Amino acid sequence: MPFFLTRSQFNEACQAFVSKHNDGGSSSPGIGLGGWCWKEHAYVPSMGFLTRTVMLHRTICDMDSEDREADEAATNPTATESLSCHQHVAYSTSFQVPAFYFNIFDSNGSPLSISDILKTAFFRSSIREDTQATTFAVSAGEAVFPLLSQGDHPVLGSPSWYLHPCETANVVGEIMDEIQHNPDWNDETRLVRWLETWFMVVGTAVDLE
Repeated sequence: MPFFLTRSQFNEACQAFVSKHNDGGSSSPGIGLGGWCWKEHAYVPSMGFLTRTVMLHRTICDMDSEDREADEAATNPTATESLSCHQHVAYSTSFQVPAFYFNIFDSNGSPLSISDILKTAFFRSSIREDTQATTFAVSAGEAVFPLLSQGDHPVLGSPSWYLHPCETANVVGEIMDEIQHNPDWNDETRLVRWLETWFMVVGTAVDLE
């Protein structure tokens, strides 16, 4: 199984993945593999992508001046706000692997800033630690490439956040080398397992449940 995917392999993997996991197929525990659908490009069918929307929540706090004066807790959680997280999996022509794109919107439909996104539970706590954020990117430690960047969606053309896919091929390829030697797997099964492994890798950075 190659470390990289061609666009046709990506398309086949995504459509077979949707068929498996939205028709009663098994899901790996702890990884959100359900709810995805395949969306074709309006004019170029070969440029489709996976898409789904999930709901997140964040706590809204009220500031109580009397509590502050009394040196008691200044912030008291009183309510939660629903957030809409639009998630896409599109093909990266530069890296020849899937790339995870997303935007998170508050209850008024306004996109969250990167600082607010990092305060949600969407990112794993281990990722939020030891990171440096700018307006358009988040870098982890001494990494050469940013962990998270903002750019145009490769199919929709709209501004989106995306997890940088530079190391995807090596990480997924190493895992697949260990598990793909199953004589009962056909080419389609191997492609689906490649994509499931990719989701597992993405799930170490963001909460896909």
